[in-house]
This record gives sequence, C-alpha cells and structure tokens, in this order.
Amino acid sequence: MTQAKYLFRKIQHAFGQDTLSANRAVISAIEIQPRTALTTAELNALTEQLGTAVIDKTEEQMEREWYLHRGQKLVRQENWKQLSVEIQQFDKMRAITTGGTPISELLTRGARGNIVQPIRQSLVDQDTSPNTDGLSAYQAIADANPKDYGIAMIVAYTHIDAAWVWQHYSPQPDAQISLNAQSRHFKIARSLLDPFDQRRLNAPALAAAKCAALPAQENPKAAMTKLYETLVSLDPKTAHYLRSFGVNLLPGRFGSYDMLNDWALKALEHTRALWGTGAYAWVYLDALRQDAGAFGALDLNLFMEAMIDILDRCGDQHTANLFAAFTAVTLVQPAPGRESLFGRRKRLQLSEAADWIIETQLREIHPLVWADALPRDLGIPGDLGTSARKDLGEETALRVLAHRQSKTHN
Repeated sequence: MTQAKYLFRKIQHAFGQDTLSANRAVISAIEIQPRTALTTAELNALTEQLGTAVIDKTEEQMEREWYLHRGQKLVRQENWKQLSVEIQQFDKMRAITTGGTPISELLTRGARGNIVQPIRQSLVDQDTSPNTDGLSAYQAIADANPKDYGIAMIVAYTHIDAAWVWQHYSPQPDAQISLNAQSRHFKIARSLLDPFDQRRLNAPALAAAKCAALPAQENPKAAMTKLYETLVSLDPKTAHYLRSFGVNLLPGRFGSYDMLNDWALKALEHTRALWGTGAYAWVYLDALRQDAGAFGALDLNLFMEAMIDILDRCGDQHTANLFAAFTAVTLVQPAPGRESLFGRRKRLQLSEAADWIIETQLREIHPLVWADALPRDLGIPGDLGTSARKDLGEETALRVLAHRQSKTHN
C-alpha cells in the first residue's frame, strides 16, 4: 500500500473546493420522484460510460433480508426458544454479514418487527395514550423466560424502540408525559438486561444491547466508556460496534470531542492486530456524519491511513462503496453543528480521497449505500421505501462518479 499512502499524501495538500461545489450542485439537482423515460435512458448511458456494474440486490442486502425474515418468521410461529438459540449461537460465533452487521442483531430486529408502530401512529395523530398491547405481549414472554438473554434482548430492544419513537414522534417531545414515557421504556430495557453478565456469557450482542440502553443509567456519561470498552474487548472484529461507540462519544450524546479522539486512538491500539490503524476511522466515521465539530480533533493523516488499512483488510465491495460514498457524497457539505475553518479544511481534503478510492477500489455500485450517504438536509423523506432509495442511490452514484470521471479526464 506504499503507492496508496503516497497518493493520499498528495491529496492532503488539496482544498477541493471546486470539486465539492460541483458535486453539491450535482447531488442537489437529483429529484426524489418517479423516473422519466429520459432520465432512465440518461442513467443507462452513464452506466455504460463508467463501465461499473450497478448491483440491484447486493450480497449484503440479501443476507440482511434473510435474517430479518428469519427473526420475524420464528416469532410468528411463536417459536421463541429456537429464535433465542439462534441469537445466542450467532452471538458466540461473532457472526456478521458481508457488510459487517451482527447477525444476532438482525434476528432481534426482525423479531420485534413493527411492534411499536401503533405507538408511532398514535403519536403522529396527536394521541399521547397509545395502544401498547403488542409491547405488553412481548413483555409477558420475557417475564416467562427470566433466564433467557436472547429473549430479554428482543424485548429490551422493543422498549428502546418505543423510547425513541416517543422522542421522535411525540407532539411535544420535551413535555413531561413524553419524557416520562422515554424514561420508563429505557428503564424497563435496562431491567431486562441487567441480570445477565455479558463477559460470563461471552455475549457481545448482549453488551451492545446494554450500550443501546445507556439513557437508563443514573450517570450515562460515566457508564458509557466502560460499557463500550467491554463490548469492543468481547468483539474487536465487528466494525458496527466501533462506529456506534464513536457516535456515543460525541458531546451531543455522552462524551466530548477530546474523548472521541482519545478513545479512537485507544481502539486503534486495542485492535491493531485485526485492523492495523483501521479502528481510528471506524470510531470516527459516523461521528463525522453527525457532527461537524468532530473534525476539530481529527488526525487527518491517521484517518486516511486507517481508511487504507480497512480497505486493504476487507477487500469487499460493500466497504469500498461505503468509503467512496462517504468521501464523495457525505462530505460535500458539513454535518449539523458548528464547523470551524480548520475542520472545514480537513473535510475538503478528506473528500479528495474519493478519487483514489473510486479509481482503485470500486468495481460495483451498491445503490442503497449511496442513498444512505446523502446529507441529511436534502429533504429526503425518512420513510422512503427501499425501491425509491435504490433509485435515489443509483442516480446519485452514477452522476457523481461521471462528474468525477469528466473532471479527471479534463
């Protein structure tokens, strides 16, 4: 990877303002509506021009759908015991999908399905006394299986889902009735998980569930680093956990920018045998998406080296698309929060890394990854269906890649 590091060092001297402005214009021009025949023909021509295959259904997507359906199917069959056995087996195996999602987590997500949908709909309709029969039925299953951590995880996550629904959909999220509901659901989730020892059970998914229930802690800021340190020590291979750690280290959650950088460095040392310097980028990745201020403490040289180590070790197209889309699309404008001039310079320089990733790593286009990379303030509906998201991601990728290709050849 010596040549790659040389290329990255050249990139560090670039500001990239012209490229970012042009990319921003390209992305902003994409409309979220059914495609016309003219647009379809144009995108087909771009696909042929680029010579990069668009994968309609990726291996990662097929795996995720299979395990989500499996969790849902076993619950519908009321086969909770088998579901719990599979959750615990995959947990002990540290089994993940091609794109790095823990399979045990997908099973729990499929199992809880749309249980909190009635709560969400009631709150959307301004009704603050939602129907919780589905949640109560799940709670009864947990009460009947007090020694089963797989079932406890499913029901705990369902309460965590309910807490976030109250925060995001309540007519008055800061009203006392909403705050009480959020607190109640988080506390129930914690009470379900507390009897189980993640170290003794060798259960990283259980440790991750406890991290998700952090708001229930009396002092979540103090508990956060200890819980995540335990999680990462149990499963340093799963990047999903490192990314979640980074988000919770932000000052808007339970940390600070200095803590974010300090723990990114600690994670690097702890996982060096597996990731090289890669953990530094994993911890920072989603934090940079969510808070412009996170660029302040970022060691840009180290982040670039960490990206190279990740791409070198993973070698899959999901990861290549993830970092290509992050650098080429997410970074076209700052994340929410205050961006300093120094942070802006780092963002612009990091965005220039997209060309190297695209030229040397990208062999396929995974549309959903590109859709997820779009900046949040583009007015994209949160409930956009999978098909519409695919179309949006495909058009974004094709137009951005074609623009960068034309810039390179000019």
